[in-house]
Amino acid sequence: MHDLPFQTITQVAGLGLTLIAGWFLGLASHSGGRKWRERLEEAETENAGYRDRAESDLRDAARRIRDLEAENARLRAAPPAPVAAPAPAPAPVAEPEGHSTATMAAAAAVGAVAGAAVTHAAEAHAEPAPEPVPAETAPVEAAHVEATPVEAAAAADLAPAEPAHEVPAAEAEPSHPEHAH
Repeated sequence: MHDLPFQTITQVAGLGLTLIAGWFLGLASHSGGRKWRERLEEAETENAGYRDRAESDLRDAARRIRDLEAENARLRAAPPAPVAAPAPAPAPVAEPEGHSTATMAAAAAVGAVAGAAVTHAAEAHAEPAPEPVPAETAPVEAAHVEATPVEAAAAADLAPAEPAHEVPAAEAEPSHPEHAH
């Protein structure tokens, strides 16, 4: 017993009891494979249904092929049907070039009537503009203001102090190259 990690009999017994308790707990909590068995049965049922559908589709396709081959053989064995001669086309009617005066007059009359009808409909369904409501204004009294010398001094400050430098017309550059001489 010197080679074991547990030195006493009590430790070995505790280890054994823990192992047995774990087995019982695992067996009690295990579903016994019910879940896997149910999934396997569902898969087998789906697979059987798929096989049945595939086999019936193959039988239908084989029957359709046999029917089409029989129809093809019957059509090849039958004599060709007579083809009727095509009816001659009617001779084209010569139309005069351009439009006649009567056609142009009728088109103009129809256009005028349609334009008048549209204009009348637009005017009949248009809503009249509301009349403007006069705003109520309070009487305003004019106040007399006297001119003061301060306003004249402010106007003088706005005027340039130096006269503008004038360039003679001969030295000035033209604004457009086509005007250059």
